[in-house]
This record gives sequence, C-alpha cells and structure tokens, in this order.
Amino acid sequence: MDLMDIQPVAQRIADAIAAVLKIEVEIANHHFIRVAGTGEHKVSVLHKMEGDLVYQSAIRTGQPVIIENPGYEQVCERCVFFRNCSETGEICAPINFNDQPIGVIGLLAFNKEQRKRLFENTDGILTFLDKMADLLASKLHEHDMIHQLTRNSKKMAKIMNLVNQGIIVLDKNGNVEEMNLKAEMLLGIHDHSSSQADVKKVLEEMIQGTETSKTISISINKEVKSLFMNKQRLSMPGRYSDYLLIIQDVNEIRYLAEKTTESQMKPFERIVGASPQIKEVKEYAYKVSQSQSTILIQGESGTGKEEFARAIHLASTRREGPFITVNCGAIPEHLLESELFGYEKGAFTGANNNGKPGKFELAHKGSIFLDEIGEMPSLLQVKLLRVLQEREIEHLGGTSPIPVDVRVIAATNKDLHAMVKKGTFREDLYFRLNVIPIIIPPIRSRKEDILVLGEHFISKFNELFQANVLGFGEDVKELMLNYPWQGNVRELKNFIEYLFNFINNGWVTMDGAQELIFRKLDINKGNNTSTAPSFSLREMEKEMIIKALDYVRHHGLNIENASQLLGIGRATLFRKINKYQIDT
Repeated sequence: MDLMDIQPVAQRIADAIAAVLKIEVEIANHHFIRVAGTGEHKVSVLHKMEGDLVYQSAIRTGQPVIIENPGYEQVCERCVFFRNCSETGEICAPINFNDQPIGVIGLLAFNKEQRKRLFENTDGILTFLDKMADLLASKLHEHDMIHQLTRNSKKMAKIMNLVNQGIIVLDKNGNVEEMNLKAEMLLGIHDHSSSQADVKKVLEEMIQGTETSKTISISINKEVKSLFMNKQRLSMPGRYSDYLLIIQDVNEIRYLAEKTTESQMKPFERIVGASPQIKEVKEYAYKVSQSQSTILIQGESGTGKEEFARAIHLASTRREGPFITVNCGAIPEHLLESELFGYEKGAFTGANNNGKPGKFELAHKGSIFLDEIGEMPSLLQVKLLRVLQEREIEHLGGTSPIPVDVRVIAATNKDLHAMVKKGTFREDLYFRLNVIPIIIPPIRSRKEDILVLGEHFISKFNELFQANVLGFGEDVKELMLNYPWQGNVRELKNFIEYLFNFINNGWVTMDGAQELIFRKLDINKGNNTSTAPSFSLREMEKEMIIKALDYVRHHGLNIENASQLLGIGRATLFRKINKYQIDT
C-alpha cells in the first residue's frame, strides 16, 4: 500500500493540522515522495525529496526524530544545507501499517513563533503526531478495503453473469438490489415493452410468501413462461432482511434433465436390441442403476446378463469406481472364499507371503458382479449374507473386520426360488439378493432382436475377418426367426462367426450355405433331402406363456408382471390364455 493512493486525503489532513497548530506540515511516503505539504512545500507536492536525512532516519529506526538545531546536529552533517538550514526546528514521526513503515509526517518551524509553538510541549506534539500517523494509516487501510470490496463486487458480478440461472437479491419490500443478466433475460427486464409491474408483483409475492420454492407462470412480451423460483434468506433474523432468489426456466430444467438422462443411458446403448421387451428392460435397468440397492439379474444362459450388469454400473453414481466380475461357478470351491474375501499372510499352504485382497476389497466404492450365484457353496452363502447385512468382510485367516462400500449385482440362469424350496440355496440370502429383480427374456421371445443382432454381428465380423458379407437372404432369416436359440445371443453370435470362416462376401442364402447352416445348428441331421425345418409358433407361444405364468407364481408376482415379461398387454395375455386353454 502507498500513501500516494490517498494523496487528496493526506493533503486535507496536512492543511487541517497546519491551520490548527500554525506550523508547516509535510507528509512523505516510504519512497520519499512528498505526498502533501503546506507553505513553501506545497508547490513541491508529488516530487521526490532529495537527501532528506531526517526522514530517512525516522523510517530506518521506526522512531520519531526531534531536530532542535537544524543544520548543526549530527544527522544534518551530510545534508547539503549543513549549517545553512532555513528551518528553525523539526519534529517528525514514522507512519506504520502492520508494523511496516509506509511514510513520515513532519512538523516544520521556519521562524521564532513557529519554533516556540513546536517545542513548548514536545511530549504533546509527539502524541499528536502519533495520532495523526495512525489516522493516515487507517485512511489508507480504509481505501484498500474499499478497493478490495469494489474489485470483489466486480468479480462477483462477472461470476453471477456466468451462472446459467437467474440470480436476484431483494430487500424485505421486494426491491431489487442486485440482478444478473440471466435474471434480466428470464424476466424480460431488459425489454421496456414488458410489464415491469407484473414482474415486481411476482417478486413481492415471493418475498412475502411462506413458500421457499414454487413454479409460477408469467406473461412476458405476450409469451407465457413457466419459471421455477427458489428463495433463501441472507440476513440474520431480527435484523434487516435480504433475500436471494434463484430463477430457472422450467423448459430449460426439463431439457437438462433429459440430456442428463440421455448421457447416463449411453451405457445401455451398447446392448443391441429393438424389441419392446428389451427396450423395457433397459429403461427399467437404468432407473434402478441410480439407487444403491442389490440387484439380481435372471435369465437363460447367453442372454447378456454381464452386459446389463456392466451397463448398470457405468450408468450409476459409482461409474468412476471399479467393476469387478466374479464367476462363482468357474472358480473351484476351495479357492472361491479367498478370491472373494482375500486372505492374510500364511492363511494356508501356498498363500502369498504378503496376503492378498479379495474381490470385495478391490470393488470398494464400485460394483461387484457375482455371476452364476446359484453355484455358490452353502458355506460361502452364509459369509456373503454377512457382507450384505454388515457391509464388511473378513480375510481368510484374519480376525479384524474390513468395511467395504460395494454394490452387489448378482446373476443366475437358475430358478433360485425353486432351489430355496429344495434347500440348496439359503432363503435369507435369496431375499437379500432379490431386492431389485431384473429378468432378461430369451431372444426366441423377442424375435425382432434376432435379425437386429444378426446384422450387428455381421458388421462386427466383417471388420474382424476383413470380409464383405452383405447380410442374410430371406430364407435364412426365416430359419433364424423360427430356430429356438437355446444358447440365446451367445449361440447366435457363435453361429454367425462360424459362417464367416467359410463365407467372406455376398449374401448368406440357403442355396449357398444350407449344408453349413444345418451342420452347425444340427438340423435334419442325416437327412440328405435338406428340407427346411418347421417350428410351430403356436406351440412356442403357448410354452412361453406357461413359463411366464409359472415364474410370476413362484416369485409372488401378478398377472401384470407376466404380461410385462412377455411384452404384451394384459388383455392380450388373458385372450391367449383362453385361446390355449392354459390353467392359471
């Protein structure tokens, strides 16, 4: 900080002191530039003071200096006016701020009368100078505070105008004290043709009302806008009140919500399918991905349970955390416990000397996918139940519990409910896992997806095999639609990959590829007539309805759930139940 920043103030203080004491006054900054002066020195204000040894001494020592015999004292020896000084006396004191010298204030006598007034009460003069020095320091501090507040105010105004929300500060009567550009735009305040009275009325009602937030409709430039307003009180109760209003366009909120949903739904776009059933499952899976609850994915082998689990993780708030996969049926039983929960040093023969963290630890702050959960041994079912209940694990050979923050997504192609009845799967664990059930229908019940998946795999294998297969002929498509695909998507993918090993261009038709197709799909084995197979759609439909009804019955669900599984309406389902004379 520099006294030059308050030069006009310093000059007024100098003039006031000189008028009261009838003594000349001089104020200099720490660079020895004369900031203020009276009498002869007034014309030299803003000029550098050359060789003023007295002021230099005051700043150097931080102490006041008294010169009773100007030109003849030790401090004057190096002065150009040594023994020839026009002054008759001088007292100066340093001006300090935060214990740092920022300048000097001096009282100067040039005749006998001024000298008498200067030295008749030296202690009083020193006290007075000390007070004046403090006054100058406080004025400089005040100036700096105002400068900072102005700068912060400008900065805050810039920040407010960068925010994509309307921001208004109002007093208790609804008068606007601050407003950003977004608020002006939303309320049409920049346009004088708009109804300012309507806007003021809305703001007053918001301030005087008891609601902290509400949606209002207002006509601005003959256009009705829906605005969401949120009110916050800024001041302390019992004192003056200011209010902060945050204003948003409802349409903008809706648009941002839709864009956010689209972005979060992207992981599910990797799951190929165009049927109503798979679309419904994807939408349902997205909704449950936003929670932290345990999920049980059920479906036949090859339906894409792991793909759904991964998409759920990537769409969730845990997307930045790890996604750990464990196939409970592929790991030997004696190793599964140590894989899941980790082990301590020396826990068993052959154990790593440093111990090893388990999959649950590795999945901390993320998700763990337990595939083929129905294959988990009974002993580990008990330990898994503890993890779900207590949210902690214990190393094999360890004694201390380790907290874990993990979302569990389990999957099975088995009927766990039936296993519970047989006693091969714990009922309490089943209910812990089945908090949010997701059922993936087989591709034979969503035939639209068979051809969509087929085209997807053709595109993929064209790139992989550097081939130019154009697609399937109508006769092959018909066969694919009627084939049961017991292995679901996995079987379909393997079938198409098999064909690419023999066909690398053109269309795949029955004329050119019938023998390959029949061999791979094991159709009409040993029959050289190579007639196309025939499957009864009626029987397949009846079978799927029976399975869906059986499933919802075992899981305590209702007929609406069965219609959702089948991808048909409730009335349609009842009609087909009567048509096929199915017992309910």
